[in-house]
Amino acid sequence: MREVITYSKRIVVKLGTALLTNKNGSIDFKLIKNIVSQIAELMKDGREIFLVSSGAIGAGFPFLNLNKRPKTLPLLQAAASLGQAKLMRVYDDLFSEHNINAAQILLTRDDLKYRNRHLNIRNTLNALVKNRILPIINENDTVSVDEIKFGDNDLLSALVSNLIRSDILINLTSVDGLYKKSDDGKTLDEEIIDEVKGVPSSVFGHIASDISTLGSGGMKTKLKAAKMVTTAGEFMVIANGREKNILQKILSGEHIGTLFTPNKSKMGTRKRWIAFFHQAKGKLYVDNGAYTALIKDGKSLLPTGITSVEGNFKPGDIVYIYTQEDIEIGKGLVNFSHNDLKIIAGHHTNEIEKLLGVHSYDEVIHRNNLVITYC
Repeated sequence: MREVITYSKRIVVKLGTALLTNKNGSIDFKLIKNIVSQIAELMKDGREIFLVSSGAIGAGFPFLNLNKRPKTLPLLQAAASLGQAKLMRVYDDLFSEHNINAAQILLTRDDLKYRNRHLNIRNTLNALVKNRILPIINENDTVSVDEIKFGDNDLLSALVSNLIRSDILINLTSVDGLYKKSDDGKTLDEEIIDEVKGVPSSVFGHIASDISTLGSGGMKTKLKAAKMVTTAGEFMVIANGREKNILQKILSGEHIGTLFTPNKSKMGTRKRWIAFFHQAKGKLYVDNGAYTALIKDGKSLLPTGITSVEGNFKPGDIVYIYTQEDIEIGKGLVNFSHNDLKIIAGHHTNEIEKLLGVHSYDEVIHRNNLVITYC
C-alpha cells in the first residue's frame, strides 16, 4: 500500500505546534527551514502542496512573556494575532529563497460550513496552486472563540484535505507515529503501528493523555482527523517532522510513521460537505432492521426504523445516526424537525399524513443526503 502514495500529487502537509517550537516555546527556525526546503523540492517536482501550519499562538508567547499556552481567551487571541505575523514573515522569507511565493489563508469553521464561502475558498486554493503559489493555512484564532476552545489544526487539516480532495494528508508532529499498546493494556509500547485500515474504534486504545503545553491537540485529535480523511477515501500519515527528509521518505514509499489507508472509495464533493463541514444538531437511534437497510442494502432511512430522537433540529439540518449500542453509523440531511420525528418515529410511511396532517417525504434521510461513517 505504501507504493500507492508515491503517486500522490495533491498533498496537504500539517505542522503541529509542538513540532514548530522549541523547549522555550519560541519558533524553531532551523526545523522550519528544513521543512521549507523539503516542500520546495516537492513543488519543483510538480506536486501541489497545501501547508496547514500551527504555531501562531506559540510564536507569540515570547513577546507576551509567557512560557506556556495561556488559559484566558484574550491572551490566546493576543498571542495568535502577534504570532501569526511573526510566523508568516519567517515562511515568506524562507520560501522566497526558493523562488516560491506564499499566500496566507486564515479560516474559521463557518467559512467552510456555508456553501458559498466553502466553494469560494476551494476556488481560491485551487487558483493559488495552479499558479505555483503555496497556500499557508491556519485557523483565524484572533476571532474564532470555538476553534481556540475546542478546535485544533488536526481537524482543520482534515477539512482542508477534504475541501481540495487531496491524495494524502501528511500530519507531521513530534512523535514517530501511533504506538502499539503494551501487553498490560495500560501503557504504550515503543513499537510503531505501520499501517491502519480506516480508523476503527479499537485504534483509540493506542493513545495516552498527550495534549501538549503549547498546542491544543494530541494523538486523539489526529486519529479523528485520520478517520475523516480515510472515510472520504484518501490516505493520511502521522510521522515525526524532525526525521531528516521526512516528506521525501514518506512519498517515496518508505515504511516510516503510521499510514492510515481508506476502507471506502472516494467520496463525492456533496457528501463530503454533508459529512464533515457541519456540526450535527441531533441524533437518531435506529433498530437492527434500519441498520441492515443502511449499511448492507444501501437504503434510505425511514421513520419505521427510528427508535428515539435527541436534539433540537429543523428540516435541512445535519443529524447523526446511531445504533442501539450507541455506535455511530452515519450522518445526513434530515427532512423532518425533531418534534415531527418524535411523533412519526417507529411508524410506517403510510401513517405520516395521518400523524402530521401532511406527507411531504417518505424518507427521514434520503440516501443521496446520507453518508455512512461506520468502519
